Amino acid sequence: MMLSRLPSLGLLAVLPLLTACNQTTASPPAVEPGAVAADPAVASDSMGSGVRTALADAQATRERQSSQATALGVMSFFDPIGVTDLAEPIMKAQHQRELEEKYRWVDEEVQKTIAEAEEIKARSRVGAHAAKPRKRTTAAAE
Repeated sequence: MMLSRLPSLGLLAVLPLLTACNQTTASPPAVEPGAVAADPAVASDSMGSGVRTALADAQATRERQSSQATALGVMSFFDPIGVTDLAEPIMKAQHQRELEEKYRWVDEEVQKTIAEAEEIKARSRVGAHAAKPRKRTTAAAE
């Protein structure tokens, strides 16, 4: 009698893991994809912060996906009819699409940061040439 209830008890033991895996992180990304800073001075001070945010978001996504895969593996142990075998390829495909989107965002942020750095570099070159003192001519001195 107890052996027939063992899978049910095992499922009850796994339920807390499933709820923990379905929770999302509390901190949303600081910069949304495609967002533009309103103040250029703030944008130059926070140059590269979009890259850090995108990388942190990708890392959190990988960790969440890893815990979901682990939970699915645990559930497959208690799955007598093999439903998890059907769900695993679908889950892996969804995870791959999600990671591709996150890494596309990382690439966009890196390109933005490179463009900002090149712009700052060009402005500093122009500013350096304009700031050089000019020699006085003899006509101006007389």
